[in-house]
Amino acid sequence: MFDKAVFLEQAVEVFPQELKNIHSCLILVPHPDDESLGCGGLIAMLRDRNVEVEVLVTTDGSQSHPNSKAFPPDKVKLIRKKEVLTALEILGVDQGNVTFLEGKDTCLPSRNQKGFEDLCYKMAGSIKRLKPQLILVPYELDPHCDHRATWQLLDEALNQFGHLRVWEYPIWLYELASEEDIPKLKSGELKRLNISRYLNTKLQAIHSHVSQTTKLIDDDPNGFILTHEMIGHFTTDFEYFIERR
Repeated sequence: MFDKAVFLEQAVEVFPQELKNIHSCLILVPHPDDESLGCGGLIAMLRDRNVEVEVLVTTDGSQSHPNSKAFPPDKVKLIRKKEVLTALEILGVDQGNVTFLEGKDTCLPSRNQKGFEDLCYKMAGSIKRLKPQLILVPYELDPHCDHRATWQLLDEALNQFGHLRVWEYPIWLYELASEEDIPKLKSGELKRLNISRYLNTKLQAIHSHVSQTTKLIDDDPNGFILTHEMIGHFTTDFEYFIERR
């Protein structure tokens, strides 16, 4: 069983001044809302320092309420696209710095699956153009297929480049981890960043994802909603990142 408290105790603090050489950052986001939950504080901090931040959303987010009649997938897709643009605007990111890869939610291709190479090519193009000093991506074994596929896309795309600094952020690790999902980390690889100054901004961004945080879509009893407990994992004074050696 995953013990969150024990896991987070090993984190070493990374201080904001350690990010002074970061001039551009690429954020890889499987679903609209992951950006606000996993790294909303960091995004706001970077933008406060005039760091160029670009966001790549890998799926269309259309499958959060697959049985809704009032909100079919195409409508959900448009709602969630608007929500992520609003959230990122709150965090300081212009709409022109957001790219949607339009992979199908819950079906983002992983290695050796159809469509993987095409998405990898597009991701590599963003990296080549932005030349980021820091890339954010979901944790390699985060317990969601789209999160793992996003990590694999980055891993493959990075073969075209030299070493780039990558921080992995956990989302579903706290809720769904099995024993084999738990990171096996070396000392110092888990980092924590104090984002208390930006916490209120982060909260605003999270709750701008109205379709995921309220009962806006109320005709699918099995539809997804971010519970108070789930949100609570991400609304503390710290955000946590894995930086492999």
